[in-house]
Amino acid sequence: MANPPKKSAKRPEPELSPKMFVVPALLMVVKFFKLDFSLYVPQLRAGYACAVALTVLTTLMCGQLAQKKQEPGEVTVKEKNYQNITVEKKFTIADYDQREAVSKVRALCFQVAMTSFMHYKWGSPMPLLFQCVMLPMNLADEPLVKIHVFGAPAEGKLARPFAKPPNPLADALGVNPDADDGAVARKPSKKDD
Repeated sequence: MANPPKKSAKRPEPELSPKMFVVPALLMVVKFFKLDFSLYVPQLRAGYACAVALTVLTTLMCGQLAQKKQEPGEVTVKEKNYQNITVEKKFTIADYDQREAVSKVRALCFQVAMTSFMHYKWGSPMPLLFQCVMLPMNLADEPLVKIHVFGAPAEGKLARPFAKPPNPLADALGVNPDADDGAVARKPSKKDD
């Protein structure tokens, strides 16, 4: 009797999101109508500052709401340590949510630095315009915001630990960021002696 063929693990298909088309559509509208946003740089700077403040305050508020709720349960997270070995850590749900909120704010700080550098270096108002639109859209898509602000249940795509966003560069290079390179130790065989 022949063994049935093994099913290969398929990668999940990427989902199409309306957010993916916002920046190209906005860029096409700006080019088509030949809009000049250099006249509105002070307003764009103020709008960008408001979008950043809204994102930071909402994200930190989600962390505080998680601490107030004190949901029962634990979350097990796999992380790589400084030796590139995957270790499991356990957190309460409140601690995990607060940790995620702080992590999102740190990532936003890096994003703000990059956008500000591009605006300062090249004097283009376009990065500010795009971020004024994208920051609130991304905020509405965050799992913490969906759970703590909109009251969505933490199940399915919102189940903890939250899935990391896909890394297109790692996918293109064929690198598996979750592979544990340092955890497997090879035992020397008698041939190696």
